[in-house]
Amino acid sequence: MKLVDPFEKNPDETYRAYQRFRRRNEPEKAYRCLERLLKEFPDDMGLLEDMVALTIGQMGDATLARPWLMRRIKLASYWRDYALLSELEAMSGNLTKAKENLTVATKLQRRQGFLMDSPQEARKALDRARDLIRLQEHNRWVERISSRNQVQTRVAERGAPAAGKPISATERKREPRPGEVTAQAATTPPAIPALPSYRVPIRFAPPDYPAMSAMLQSQGTLKQCQLRVEYAHLDIQRGFDDLLCLNEIKGVERYWYQLETAKKVLKYFHGRVLLCDEVGLGKTVEAGILMKEYLLRGMVKNILILTPAPLVSQWQEEMAQKFAIVFVTTDDPLFSADPDRFWRHPFIIASIHTAKSSKHFSQVAGNFYDLVVVDEAHHLKNRNTLNWKLVNEIKKRFIFLLSATPVQNHLIELFNLITLLQPGQFKTERLFKQAYVQRGDPTKPANKDKLRELLRDVMIRNTRSAIDLKLPRRFAVTQRLEPSAAERELYNGITAFARAHSDSLPRSLLHLLLREAGSSPSALSATLLRLRAERPETVDHLLDLAASVGETAREKALSGILSKNPEEKKVVFTQYLKTLDSVAAMLERQGFPFAVFRGDLPAAEKEQAIRRFREDLPILLSTESGGEGRNLQFCNTLINLDLPWNPMRIEQRIGRLHRIGQTRDVFVFNLSVRETIEDHILNILENKINMFEMVIGEIEPLLGYLGEEREFEDVVMEIWVRSRNHDEARSRFESFGEDLVKAKSDYLESKELDREVFGEDYEV
Repeated sequence: MKLVDPFEKNPDETYRAYQRFRRRNEPEKAYRCLERLLKEFPDDMGLLEDMVALTIGQMGDATLARPWLMRRIKLASYWRDYALLSELEAMSGNLTKAKENLTVATKLQRRQGFLMDSPQEARKALDRARDLIRLQEHNRWVERISSRNQVQTRVAERGAPAAGKPISATERKREPRPGEVTAQAATTPPAIPALPSYRVPIRFAPPDYPAMSAMLQSQGTLKQCQLRVEYAHLDIQRGFDDLLCLNEIKGVERYWYQLETAKKVLKYFHGRVLLCDEVGLGKTVEAGILMKEYLLRGMVKNILILTPAPLVSQWQEEMAQKFAIVFVTTDDPLFSADPDRFWRHPFIIASIHTAKSSKHFSQVAGNFYDLVVVDEAHHLKNRNTLNWKLVNEIKKRFIFLLSATPVQNHLIELFNLITLLQPGQFKTERLFKQAYVQRGDPTKPANKDKLRELLRDVMIRNTRSAIDLKLPRRFAVTQRLEPSAAERELYNGITAFARAHSDSLPRSLLHLLLREAGSSPSALSATLLRLRAERPETVDHLLDLAASVGETAREKALSGILSKNPEEKKVVFTQYLKTLDSVAAMLERQGFPFAVFRGDLPAAEKEQAIRRFREDLPILLSTESGGEGRNLQFCNTLINLDLPWNPMRIEQRIGRLHRIGQTRDVFVFNLSVRETIEDHILNILENKINMFEMVIGEIEPLLGYLGEEREFEDVVMEIWVRSRNHDEARSRFESFGEDLVKAKSDYLESKELDREVFGEDYEV
């Protein structure tokens, strides 16, 4: 009967066969399985680790283990691998190489820290290699001395006098003179102390609970109190059922699912995890708890956090205030003054855009970090981008990837993310597609049970439904405003200009003009001035119209909203600095106290603006670049002075207020001028898909179901400039709205598929 080769089926079958053979104590067959897998996946660190463990542990063959361990070292230089290689070389008798590898291991261990091991465990590992070298040297010495003694014995036996024959005077042993070394003494080896060996009896027994209870409950002496404290500390540290950091963090509202997430990462994920909680559930807090816990346990010595540039200062503030971890950031003066020194700092928060630049990529990738944290990790979904390549090349022990939307377009994005966490978890992309992606539809999984089983090893995804999170309600009010005659003429003039030059001027320039026209004449004028040299007659007329507008319909409506409940805190968002300056001037004229938060402010002034708004002032004027990533839950009123064309940016604004920590209902005011692009967008978002009633974060996957390869704002732009009049534009926007309704239906269906992929198997 011909046996079926397990590798002929698929790699998963082969790996299961390897595990089966190993349990049966059939190491040769297990070896063949791993050998075949490693031909297919030569760089799989997990398989190489299995191979080294098998050849050393069960097969006891150092020669066989050596090439596999060397391959691991070429892929990633860790001190433990060099220490183990030192042992293998010593076992094979290559003491010179053993010493060389031990030296490398010692140096790497000092540089890399203790990783998962305590200082005592690291010292034991290095001492074990050192003792093995000494033992081999001792054995070699014993063999050399034994061979000399055997030679001397044979010579003595050949030259021994016959029995009863008297020894002559010349043969009689002469006493050496003082200070003289005889030939016999010169060849006599020194005494070799035997290596001590001990037989230590080991007894396993449950603890003496009555005695332990008495010790813990009694008052006792100072020495007994110290012992109780030490016992409690050791009892906590022996596992991860209790978190040491809870007394060290401040200003953090501790939700049970966040604490359970931290414990699960510590106990089962070994510091490599994809945190995919739904938007607003506090992934940053979970990451902070984990970082603090690792630091308190001495398991990490340095941390690198990579995040989009607008979130750098937010991360720095939260880590310092809530977790007492002081990070340097790429916003700090040190980064500009001395980059080399900056990248050597143990705690770094860096803009991923800066870190991946040609100036810094090699230095960041060349450093070793105990822990790397990547926020907004869905930006790593493409393996061909510098973002993915940077994170992949960084030498790291632990890694957290944070993303509320790990899969946005197709399941290969999930494969790319998890490859960063656990290389080889899904073997190769080709095998992943064959095993887990339905043919013809890259968004739908195949072999769901197996996929979910593998994902459970790398991912935690808390959902609102699973944790029964009930945020306060959210109310959106849109004020559709009638413009003044000058405003209407200006907007129509810009529209006509864009339509007339849609094929001759850059699309980006026309896009900018129309968005600025939907914000304020001040924002629009700056761009018109740059066009003046090319088309002076048309542009001069538009500039004159912009100058004649005066106070806009939006500014008047804003003044009315701010006058109601003047003590209530309100955030006013706008896209453009010129619009912000115009509104600030209006508020000053009318006597409204306010703070300004904009992206070009120094970090210290940003922090001061947020502090003043939180403690003293009722109004914050903010640009989007300034406000992105800021948590403003102490405020519950948001005013969209102008409106981004991208719905996800609208969500980001709302998400700054409507998230965990918000205790009051949130009110969103949208200011829209009739018969403008923004007015049509709001009509679609509000009346067609009820965006303001959706959960924050849901609009992005919904837009993915439009079937458009273009961005949302590009579709909007195309509709507007290709329409001959307002009636045609209204009709086209109506049709686009129906497409969005269909996309929402498809999205809701996809959520059912999402439950099939992720289900409720990934919550804590």
